[in-house]
Amino acid sequence: MKKLFLACVWIICSASGALAGQIGEWYKVRESDGIISWSRDNPASRIVEVRTQGTIAAPVPVIEAVLRDTHAMKSYLFMCSDAFNIEPAGLKSSKDCYYTYYRQSLPWPVWDRYGTGRIEFMLDKTPGGVVGKAYPLPLDYDPHLKKAIRMTDGYVIWKLVPSDRNVTQVTYQLLADPGGDLPSAVVNLLMKNLGIATLKNVRKLVQEEPYRSAQSIVTTTPYHE
Repeated sequence: MKKLFLACVWIICSASGALAGQIGEWYKVRESDGIISWSRDNPASRIVEVRTQGTIAAPVPVIEAVLRDTHAMKSYLFMCSDAFNIEPAGLKSSKDCYYTYYRQSLPWPVWDRYGTGRIEFMLDKTPGGVVGKAYPLPLDYDPHLKKAIRMTDGYVIWKLVPSDRNVTQVTYQLLADPGGDLPSAVVNLLMKNLGIATLKNVRKLVQEEPYRSAQSIVTTTPYHE
Protein backbone atom coordinates (compact mmCIF):
# COMPACT_ATOMS: atom_id res chain seq x y z
CA MET A 1 0.00 0.00 0.00
CA LYS A 2 2.86 2.39 0.78
CA LYS A 3 4.45 1.71 -2.64
CA LEU A 4 1.13 2.42 -4.32
CA PHE A 5 0.87 5.70 -2.43
CA LEU A 6 4.33 6.84 -3.56
CA ALA A 7 3.66 5.87 -7.15
CA CYS A 8 0.42 7.83 -7.18
CA VAL A 9 2.12 10.94 -5.80
CA TRP A 10 4.73 10.94 -8.53
CA ILE A 11 2.33 10.10 -11.37
CA ILE A 12 -0.52 12.47 -10.48
CA CYS A 13 1.26 15.20 -8.54
CA SER A 14 -0.25 17.94 -10.71
CA ALA A 15 -3.85 16.71 -10.65
CA SER A 16 -6.57 19.22 -9.81
CA GLY A 17 -9.11 18.96 -7.00
CA ALA A 18 -12.50 17.32 -7.40
CA LEU A 19 -15.44 19.50 -8.27
CA ALA A 20 -18.24 19.83 -5.77
CA GLY A 21 -21.75 18.76 -6.71
CA GLN A 22 -24.65 16.64 -5.62
CA ILE A 23 -24.20 13.31 -3.85
CA GLY A 24 -23.56 10.78 -6.59
CA GLU A 25 -24.65 7.20 -7.05
CA TRP A 26 -22.62 4.36 -5.56
CA TYR A 27 -20.54 2.51 -8.14
CA LYS A 28 -18.39 -0.55 -7.68
CA VAL A 29 -14.65 0.14 -7.76
CA ARG A 30 -13.03 -3.08 -6.58
CA GLU A 31 -13.63 -6.63 -5.36
CA SER A 32 -11.17 -8.95 -3.61
CA ASP A 33 -11.57 -12.10 -1.52
CA GLY A 34 -15.33 -11.63 -1.27
CA ILE A 35 -15.02 -8.00 -0.15
CA ILE A 36 -16.60 -5.34 -2.39
CA SER A 37 -15.90 -1.61 -2.34
CA TRP A 38 -18.03 1.18 -3.82
CA SER A 39 -17.43 4.92 -4.03
CA ARG A 40 -19.46 8.02 -4.79
CA ASP A 41 -18.98 11.77 -5.05
CA ASN A 42 -20.08 13.74 -2.00
CA PRO A 43 -20.17 17.56 -1.96
CA ALA A 44 -19.18 17.47 1.72
CA SER A 45 -15.62 16.66 0.64
CA ARG A 46 -13.36 16.93 -2.40
CA ILE A 47 -12.53 13.27 -1.75
CA VAL A 48 -14.87 10.42 -2.73
CA GLU A 49 -16.95 8.66 -0.10
CA VAL A 50 -16.27 4.93 0.15
CA ARG A 51 -18.39 2.01 1.32
CA THR A 52 -16.87 -1.46 1.70
CA GLN A 53 -18.71 -4.64 2.61
CA GLY A 54 -17.73 -8.24 3.26
CA THR A 55 -18.09 -11.11 5.67
CA ILE A 56 -15.75 -11.92 8.53
CA ALA A 57 -15.61 -15.40 10.04
CA ALA A 58 -16.21 -14.26 13.62
CA PRO A 59 -19.28 -13.37 15.71
CA VAL A 60 -20.24 -9.75 16.34
CA PRO A 61 -18.73 -9.56 19.88
CA VAL A 62 -15.29 -10.51 18.53
CA ILE A 63 -15.28 -7.82 15.83
CA GLU A 64 -16.75 -5.32 18.29
CA ALA A 65 -13.81 -6.06 20.60
CA VAL A 66 -11.34 -5.24 17.80
CA LEU A 67 -13.05 -1.96 16.92
CA ARG A 68 -13.28 -0.87 20.57
CA ASP A 69 -9.53 -1.35 21.06
CA THR A 70 -8.18 2.04 20.00
CA HIS A 71 -4.59 0.78 19.95
CA ALA A 72 -5.64 -1.88 17.42
CA MET A 73 -6.16 0.89 14.86
CA LYS A 74 -2.42 0.69 14.27
CA SER A 75 -2.93 -2.84 12.99
CA TYR A 76 -5.94 -2.40 10.71
CA LEU A 77 -6.14 1.25 9.56
CA PHE A 78 -4.12 2.62 6.65
CA MET A 79 -0.66 3.76 7.77
CA CYS A 80 -1.87 4.46 11.33
CA SER A 81 1.24 4.99 13.43
CA ASP A 82 -0.39 5.95 16.72
CA ALA A 83 -3.85 5.88 18.30
CA PHE A 84 -5.02 6.18 21.89
CA ASN A 85 -7.92 7.43 24.00
CA ILE A 86 -7.85 10.93 25.40
CA GLU A 87 -9.83 12.79 28.06
CA PRO A 88 -10.58 16.29 26.73
CA ALA A 89 -11.45 19.02 29.20
CA GLY A 90 -15.19 19.59 29.45
CA LEU A 91 -16.15 16.36 27.70
CA LYS A 92 -17.23 13.25 29.55
CA SER A 93 -16.44 9.79 28.23
CA SER A 94 -18.58 6.71 28.78
CA LYS A 95 -18.42 3.05 27.88
CA ASP A 96 -20.13 3.66 24.53
CA CYS A 97 -18.87 7.17 23.77
CA TYR A 98 -15.27 8.28 24.13
CA TYR A 99 -12.56 10.39 22.52
CA THR A 100 -9.43 9.43 20.63
CA TYR A 101 -6.26 10.73 19.04
CA TYR A 102 -5.17 9.28 15.69
CA ARG A 103 -2.00 9.79 13.65
CA GLN A 104 -1.32 8.68 10.10
CA SER A 105 2.33 8.57 9.04
CA LEU A 106 2.76 9.25 5.34
CA PRO A 107 5.96 8.82 3.31
CA TRP A 108 8.23 11.77 2.59
CA PRO A 109 7.68 14.43 1.25
CA VAL A 110 4.05 14.30 2.41
CA TRP A 111 3.37 15.60 5.90
CA ASP A 112 1.77 13.31 8.48
CA ARG A 113 -1.93 13.68 9.25
CA TYR A 114 -3.51 13.55 12.69
CA GLY A 115 -6.89 14.10 14.23
CA THR A 116 -8.98 13.99 17.39
CA GLY A 117 -12.54 12.77 17.45
CA ARG A 118 -15.51 11.13 19.10
CA ILE A 119 -16.15 7.40 18.88
CA GLU A 120 -19.68 6.20 19.56
CA PHE A 121 -21.11 2.66 19.68
CA MET A 122 -24.80 1.73 19.64
CA LEU A 123 -26.95 -1.30 19.07
CA ASP A 124 -28.08 -1.77 15.48
CA LYS A 125 -31.73 -1.94 14.44
CA THR A 126 -31.02 -5.53 13.40
CA PRO A 127 -31.09 -7.73 16.54
CA GLY A 128 -27.61 -8.80 17.54
CA GLY A 129 -25.95 -6.08 15.48
CA VAL A 130 -23.69 -3.17 16.46
CA VAL A 131 -22.97 0.20 14.85
CA GLY A 132 -19.82 2.22 15.48
CA LYS A 133 -19.44 5.84 14.41
CA ALA A 134 -16.47 8.20 14.48
CA TYR A 135 -16.53 11.95 13.93
CA PRO A 136 -13.59 14.38 13.98
CA LEU A 137 -13.71 17.11 16.62
CA PRO A 138 -11.30 20.07 17.04
CA LEU A 139 -10.53 19.09 20.61
CA ASP A 140 -8.21 20.94 22.97
CA TYR A 141 -5.34 18.53 22.47
CA ASP A 142 -1.87 19.51 21.31
CA PRO A 143 0.50 16.64 20.42
CA HIS A 144 3.27 19.16 19.59
CA LEU A 145 3.71 17.71 16.13
CA LYS A 146 5.91 19.33 13.54
CA LYS A 147 5.11 18.99 9.85
CA ALA A 148 1.71 17.46 10.54
CA ILE A 149 -1.73 18.49 9.29
CA ARG A 150 -4.91 18.11 11.34
CA MET A 151 -7.77 16.25 9.64
CA THR A 152 -11.04 18.02 10.41
CA ASP A 153 -13.70 16.71 8.00
CA GLY A 154 -15.50 13.44 7.43
CA TYR A 155 -16.81 10.47 9.36
CA VAL A 156 -16.54 6.69 9.70
CA ILE A 157 -19.38 4.22 10.15
CA TRP A 158 -18.97 0.54 10.99
CA LYS A 159 -22.01 -1.74 10.83
CA LEU A 160 -21.85 -5.29 12.17
CA VAL A 161 -24.79 -7.58 11.39
CA PRO A 162 -24.83 -11.28 12.30
CA SER A 163 -25.06 -13.45 9.19
CA ASP A 164 -24.61 -16.84 10.85
CA ARG A 165 -23.56 -18.05 14.27
CA ASN A 166 -19.89 -17.37 13.60
CA VAL A 167 -20.10 -15.08 10.56
CA THR A 168 -20.71 -11.33 10.52
CA GLN A 169 -21.61 -9.04 7.61
CA VAL A 170 -19.38 -5.98 8.01
CA THR A 171 -19.92 -2.62 6.34
CA TYR A 172 -17.24 0.07 6.56
CA GLN A 173 -18.21 3.52 5.26
CA LEU A 174 -15.74 6.39 5.16
CA LEU A 175 -15.73 10.03 4.14
CA ALA A 176 -12.44 11.75 4.91
CA ASP A 177 -10.36 14.63 3.62
CA PRO A 178 -6.68 14.55 4.62
CA GLY A 179 -6.40 18.27 4.00
CA GLY A 180 -3.34 20.10 2.77
CA ASP A 181 -2.39 20.29 -0.89
CA LEU A 182 -2.30 16.56 -1.59
CA PRO A 183 -3.95 16.13 -5.03
CA SER A 184 -7.48 14.76 -4.73
CA ALA A 185 -6.80 12.33 -7.61
CA VAL A 186 -4.09 10.67 -5.51
CA VAL A 187 -6.30 10.41 -2.43
CA ASN A 188 -9.29 9.16 -4.41
CA LEU A 189 -7.23 6.31 -5.83
CA LEU A 190 -6.10 5.33 -2.35
CA MET A 191 -9.61 5.58 -0.91
CA LYS A 192 -10.87 3.06 -3.45
CA ASN A 193 -8.37 0.49 -2.18
CA LEU A 194 -8.04 1.09 1.55
CA GLY A 195 -11.52 -0.14 2.49
CA ILE A 196 -10.75 -3.65 1.28
CA ALA A 197 -7.33 -3.59 2.93
CA THR A 198 -8.96 -2.51 6.21
CA LEU A 199 -11.46 -5.38 6.26
CA LYS A 200 -8.72 -7.87 5.40
CA ASN A 201 -6.70 -6.58 8.36
CA VAL A 202 -9.69 -7.00 10.68
CA ARG A 203 -10.08 -10.56 9.40
CA LYS A 204 -6.58 -11.25 10.68
CA LEU A 205 -7.06 -9.57 14.06
CA VAL A 206 -10.20 -11.53 14.96
CA GLN A 207 -8.04 -14.65 15.09
CA GLU A 208 -5.90 -13.17 17.85
CA GLU A 209 -6.32 -12.78 21.59
CA PRO A 210 -7.90 -11.16 23.46
CA TYR A 211 -10.41 -10.50 20.67
CA ARG A 212 -11.33 -14.03 19.67
CA SER A 213 -12.37 -14.89 23.24
CA ALA A 214 -15.04 -12.16 23.37
CA GLN A 215 -18.39 -13.82 24.13
CA SER A 216 -20.93 -11.02 24.55
CA ILE A 217 -21.71 -7.66 22.98
CA VAL A 218 -20.49 -4.86 25.25
CA THR A 219 -22.53 -2.05 23.68
CA THR A 220 -25.79 -1.14 25.45
CA THR A 221 -26.73 2.26 23.94
CA PRO A 222 -29.91 2.04 21.80
CA TYR A 223 -29.66 2.97 18.13
CA HIS A 224 -30.10 6.64 17.27
CA GLU A 225 -29.23 8.92 14.36
